This record gives sequence, C-alpha cells and structure tokens, in this order.
Amino acid sequence: MTVDRRKTIIEELNAEGLTLIESKGRAYAGDGDSLANFKRNAERLGLTKYQIWATYFNKHIDSINSAIQQNPNNPVDKTEGLKGRIIDAKNYLDILYCLLEEDHDITRE
Repeated sequence: MTVDRRKTIIEELNAEGLTLIESKGRAYAGDGDSLANFKRNAERLGLTKYQIWATYFNKHIDSINSAIQQNPNNPVDKTEGLKGRIIDAKNYLDILYCLLEEDHDITRE
C-alpha cells in the first residue's frame, strides 16, 4: 500500500468516525454534555467514568480480537462489521482524550 493510499483511507475513516460519533453521541448522551453517559453509568455503578470508558472500549477490542482469532488470515466481524468496530475503537480513543481533557489540561503534555 502506498503512503498516499494509506492517508486517504485514514482520512475516510476519520470522516466516517466523526459522523458516527456525532449520531451515536447524541443517542447516548443527549445534546448537552457529550460525556454524560460515562458519568451517569459511573455514578449508577459506583465506578469512575474512566472505568466505564474502558469497559466500552474493550468491548470493541474484544470483538476485533475475536475476528482475528477466528480467522487470522482474513478477520471478519459478522455483526457490525470489522470496519465499524475499528471506527468505534478509534472514536473511543478520542473520547478518552476528551475525558482526560475535561479533568486536566493535557494539550500541553
């Protein structure tokens, strides 16, 4: 794969990810605090918002790993599709950054 093709793919995934995070975010958190669902579930379960984030993130990682384990040469996720799982995992890393940014000014780190 060429560097230019890789760049194009990443740009396309990021664009799809932004669309997805906006629609799913509203469904989960509403229009106000985009991180509200992490905080609500943390309070409900007596955990931190980071522990809730880790649970959600690991669900996607588990699915990706299962697809790789089931067919190492051609991984496939038969429910959401591997592309969707990858986009979700990328989005969850962005959400982690937002959770951290909310608590600390990490832009200077």
